[in-house]
Amino acid sequence: MKITLTIILTVLTFQCSIGQVAIIQDPDGWTNVRKEPNGQSKIIHKIYENEVFWYDDETTDHQKDWISIYIPKNDYCLGKSEPPYLAGFIHKSRLLPLEKLDPCKGKAFSFKYVLSEFNPTNRIIDKQDGKWITQIDGRPVWGTDGNLPKIQVDDIVVEIDGQLLIINKVFYADLYECNHAFSVYKNGEIYFVHQWNSDGAGAYEIVWVLEKNRLRQRLVGSVI
Repeated sequence: MKITLTIILTVLTFQCSIGQVAIIQDPDGWTNVRKEPNGQSKIIHKIYENEVFWYDDETTDHQKDWISIYIPKNDYCLGKSEPPYLAGFIHKSRLLPLEKLDPCKGKAFSFKYVLSEFNPTNRIIDKQDGKWITQIDGRPVWGTDGNLPKIQVDDIVVEIDGQLLIINKVFYADLYECNHAFSVYKNGEIYFVHQWNSDGAGAYEIVWVLEKNRLRQRLVGSVI
């Protein structure tokens, strides 16, 4: 029981802290990610400009110049792996929190979900213990805490400089309980749409990274 409680507390600690998103600020256009918090440690990855990732400010030693970060293992948070991120460290001077970016103003950019009531007809719904929903159509269920979703996403309509950007269904088929409350930031020609969604218990954070011709990244993570 003690071991189980320790594991649960560890998971909850991480889930509470990853609700912080950033990009890098580096004149080189990329930053080294190191295994340990020092400049001599092994380089395990590189982050490029306008790539979003989580960072952990709460457990970072503020007397040091390095900060813990968590990089999604693929650009769209698709697939299943444990853990779903690569953990490492970058120098604090290279960190640019998402909320520090310029807010998007004007009519050059628009983002809108097309939402409807969840329709279970002809859906393959997997349950644990015959009760708790674990997957719908073979995909994880973002936005609920094991219950049947109430709201599904039927489409996402994005327009940049008068040009429609098509978002493939694979990128929103696992998202539920979405709403239209989000923040939009801009860095150069890149747009970032950040929001929280939930049914009241199954909260998750999502960041859409978009440019005129494509969806660059989708960052999705759950919190408690």
